[in-house]
Amino acid sequence: MKRAALGRCCRAWLLVFAGAITVATAAPAAPAASPPDNHAALHGKRVLFLSSYDYGRAGIESYTRTYMKAMMEGGLAGEDVVVEFLNLNTLGEPALRAKMRELLLLRYSETSGHQTDLIVTLQQPALEYLLSELAPLAQATPVLAINTSGKPLPAGSPAAIWQQKANVDFAGTLSQAMALFPETKQIVMAVGVSEADQNLKRSMQQAAQAWQGRVSMRYLDGLTLAQMRLEVAQLPPDALLVAGNVNRDVAGNLATPVQFAAQLARLSSVPAFGLYNASVGQGVLGGSILNIEKAAQQVAQWSLAQLAGKAPAAPGALLPASPPVPMYDWQQIQRWDADIGRLPPHALFLNRPPNIWQQHRVAVVLVGGVFMMMACLLSALLLQQRRLRQAEREARDSEQRFRILVEHAPEAILVYDLDLDRFVDANTSAQQMLGMSREALLCCGPFDLYSSEQPDRMPLALMVEEHLRRVMLGEPILVERNVRRSDGSVFPCEVRLVRLPMEGRRLVRSGIVDISARKHSEQELLGYRDHLEELVQQRTAALSVAVTQAQSANRAKSAFLANMSHELRTPLNSVIGFSQMMVDSSSMFEEEKHNLAIINRAGHHLLTLINDILELSKIEAGRMQLQAGPVDLNGLLDEVLEMVRMRASDKGIALCLERSGVPAQVLLDGAKLRQVLLNLLSNALKFIERGSVTLALDCQLPGDGQALMAFAVSDTGSGIAEADLERIFEPFVQADSSAAHAGTGLGLTISREFVHLMQGELRVESTLGQGSTFSFALHAPLVQAPAAAASPLGRVCRLPPSQRGRAVLVVDDDGNCRKLLAGLLTPLGFELQEASGGEQAQAMLTAQRFDLVLSDWRMPQMDGLALTRWLRAQEQLVQPRLVIMTASAFEEEKQEALAAGADDFLRKPIEQEHLYTMLERQLGLRFGRAEASTARAVALDGGEAAPLLHAELALLDMGERTALLESVRALDLRRSSIVLASLATRLPQLAARIGAMLESHQYRQLHQLLAQPEEQGQP
Repeated sequence: MKRAALGRCCRAWLLVFAGAITVATAAPAAPAASPPDNHAALHGKRVLFLSSYDYGRAGIESYTRTYMKAMMEGGLAGEDVVVEFLNLNTLGEPALRAKMRELLLLRYSETSGHQTDLIVTLQQPALEYLLSELAPLAQATPVLAINTSGKPLPAGSPAAIWQQKANVDFAGTLSQAMALFPETKQIVMAVGVSEADQNLKRSMQQAAQAWQGRVSMRYLDGLTLAQMRLEVAQLPPDALLVAGNVNRDVAGNLATPVQFAAQLARLSSVPAFGLYNASVGQGVLGGSILNIEKAAQQVAQWSLAQLAGKAPAAPGALLPASPPVPMYDWQQIQRWDADIGRLPPHALFLNRPPNIWQQHRVAVVLVGGVFMMMACLLSALLLQQRRLRQAEREARDSEQRFRILVEHAPEAILVYDLDLDRFVDANTSAQQMLGMSREALLCCGPFDLYSSEQPDRMPLALMVEEHLRRVMLGEPILVERNVRRSDGSVFPCEVRLVRLPMEGRRLVRSGIVDISARKHSEQELLGYRDHLEELVQQRTAALSVAVTQAQSANRAKSAFLANMSHELRTPLNSVIGFSQMMVDSSSMFEEEKHNLAIINRAGHHLLTLINDILELSKIEAGRMQLQAGPVDLNGLLDEVLEMVRMRASDKGIALCLERSGVPAQVLLDGAKLRQVLLNLLSNALKFIERGSVTLALDCQLPGDGQALMAFAVSDTGSGIAEADLERIFEPFVQADSSAAHAGTGLGLTISREFVHLMQGELRVESTLGQGSTFSFALHAPLVQAPAAAASPLGRVCRLPPSQRGRAVLVVDDDGNCRKLLAGLLTPLGFELQEASGGEQAQAMLTAQRFDLVLSDWRMPQMDGLALTRWLRAQEQLVQPRLVIMTASAFEEEKQEALAAGADDFLRKPIEQEHLYTMLERQLGLRFGRAEASTARAVALDGGEAAPLLHAELALLDMGERTALLESVRALDLRRSSIVLASLATRLPQLAARIGAMLESHQYRQLHQLLAQPEEQGQP
């Protein structure tokens, strides 16, 4: 035993000796961070680290990596320290900055569940961005602002902000540089033009005042990056280079300060000094260097203290800067033959070759180790005997403790010997659970304890044999078994079988746990589960009924809207159509024409209300679709502005248009965009009594064939209360104002849905007493080759004799509609026949050939679609052109009609121009129209044509002139058309010239011409 102990002692000392050699030859390790003692206090804490620059900068990356490591060693999880690289030096796009602001506010707000407990900002731009753009995040969260200017914070800033001024020691670097090279005449400093660069330059200028008159200072911030490289490579021998921060040059080119400083140092023809340790060893000689890693560890310690509830200083105080370290590259020292005796005694040197002690450290350690080993071997031999005796005592104590643990274990423990076929050991819990003494248990085996009926229904002998076989192979067994007590009662147990590794014996340890209470609980849970499943089935059945009812209600709503669309628009077809047609009557008095214009205007107003409601229903049903096409944005803005200019002039409100960067044409839905802008301008004029309304468009062209368009409508009115900012977008809801009740309350709802359909979002900003601004942004492809604008069409007045006599069949159960079409087409030379239903039309189509069939959709017995399908199936008949008419406003019905065999689709109320255009398209006709372009020649600014128009206007009587002036002032184009229609029979050329001015939206000029006699007649 003594020889074995001596051998173990020798092996132990050899391991110790080898470890000593390893420690001696290894590089000195950095002292390990002291283990944190506040892990519990930091649990769940979150830190948001805002870096001013983008990812990939060597210095920033090293600082961030060191900070993250220190925070995790301090007790925070890696996911609890979030780093955001703001890229503020290149992120100049307002929209992108706004998107980034929205994302950060959404991600770290209180409602997101990711609220931070501390915010750390690196560099001054990050602090300014936090206080300006992310102010809600800093209101209730402490902030550590690192490397800032140290200036007082703006008024209203949170109090819990600690700043650490940028601690670049330029004065120390300058002093050490002059000590190494006292013959220097000029010091050249490389700095950029960004805000951070200029802050450093001002620090340089302040530190350089101590050397005025001894050396000249020159800064390179007026040069580009390429010019800086060329200038540095050609410096005179009596100059020195200080590589400062260059984030951006004078031309706007971006650079990474650490990499660019190393690049300048390698190109420099004179010694180059730096400011950060990341650049030392990369060509930079050295200087009074800021150790980025130590500075990051210092900030991490402050952060951990703050999270633990121990503020580093009073709120608002300046934190001490990380002390600079004299650090130099030994290779650069040798290159420039610098005298290190002029440097501070505590200067650090990189890349310095090892000294004699470092070269022969192994030999010294070996010699010392031999003597130490010889001295220790004797001591080991004396101690070994004592240790053996102590080990024997510990073994006895361990056996006793083990026995106590087994005896007092809550489970019943039995040890079974396979060779003896009986239990050889049992603890007290086994005796109590089974109701048997230790002696009785040691005379039993497994068959004496197990009941004949087991949960797995296996024979008892086969079950025991299989379990013992698997256990002896090393597999632990955990099964449920029914165990019998000494009184014959049976109870469920959980049995765990494990093989005991004892040499020469086959022993199995059995752990038995009574699970009667657990089984009882499981039965109760099963009963609860069955009851819960029954409740779920009942609720599911009720939900299915509710879903079915909701679907039925939705279908009923769609059917109701379709029927109401037809029922409401059908009578409007007669109201609007006959009122337009009666204008040409020569037997009507002016008062009657005036009343007729009121009827026509009321009909169009009612049609507008119906269309708004149907537009809203189509939006809610998801049936609204975009109709994209080339749009002239400049023309659209001018058109929308002219449509409301007269109304603004009457109220004394100034209309302004601001636009920049607008392309020639873009591809989008111009009709919906026009409606949105018109709704917003109309709302602005409705709620303003004085001041101005501004329509603004700012376009950005990124160069990818797309245009980013930012629209805004601003007014100087009374504003909108904060409680109404969301309600105003709800259907049929208007702001609390006397002017609000003039409309349906659907304009903003439809506008917001149209903008959303065009992939935008309508926003509103308002302050009571100062006005409101509605804005949205859209993306649209550019149209490379804009199409030429189509010339306006004149009013239809005749049909050439060679094209007259076309046979037209009108099929409609509404006699008024048939009468209206007859009144419009018969005077032009069409041979019109009428049918009141589909069955009558079948007989007429079989007996006679027609060129065109105009059929209503909804008719009793046989509707228009059924008639269309029947006609297209008659191969023996000469097929006429067939057009379906309907009062419905849903777009998908047009596709259904065309699929049934119709050639075209016409909506009610029937507009005359749409009717004539359809006839030209389907029958190849060319109507004679009144001259529409003559008024284009009118000089709107007092040119030569203006007197001619004044002379023609003198032919108007007072009633016609007054009615036309009122319709233009109210922008009532329908009423203007009625007046011009009555005027065309007497003065056709004048009516055509005025109509052309209305079609080109020259409302202001026409109003001035019509109002001039009245103004001259006033006193």
